[in-house]
Amino acid sequence: MTPIMSFWPSIYDKIKNQIKLIEYRRTFPNDCKYAYMYITKPVKAIGGIVYFGKKHDLDDWKKQYSNNTIISDRINSYIQSYRYGMEIIGFQKINPITLDELRKNVEGFTAPQSYLLLENNKKLSDYVKNNTVKLGSFIENDLSNIFPEHICKRY
Repeated sequence: MTPIMSFWPSIYDKIKNQIKLIEYRRTFPNDCKYAYMYITKPVKAIGGIVYFGKKHDLDDWKKQYSNNTIISDRINSYIQSYRYGMEIIGFQKINPITLDELRKNVEGFTAPQSYLLLENNKKLSDYVKNNTVKLGSFIENDLSNIFPEHICKRY
């Protein structure tokens, strides 16, 4: 499943700059390998594609790191709002597709609160895919040493 996911501009920048390496959500679409990134106010545009690797259950991490009070405390602070963390394996910047363009070309389009599945709207899917222009090089993240330092890290 391919979603358009909503991101604050500050989080988008941290993903683009390889600072944030795990994305946390209450739910992720099944078999989510990548997502178009809708950047909220003041940007209001799809501005990138985030690529996901392994999905982690925060309850599993809670058990795994139960002997580490620092990590356990961070997990406990996240687990109230999130259930899963997905490794961010890469990022691709794209030419922005603005909210105005989306509304003009896809009847009834509204910006996602969390995410929208492209599979549920063929016109939106076609428009986004046909208007995606990649900018610059694909950014690949090195995830070899992210655990446990990046687990439930505040940015």
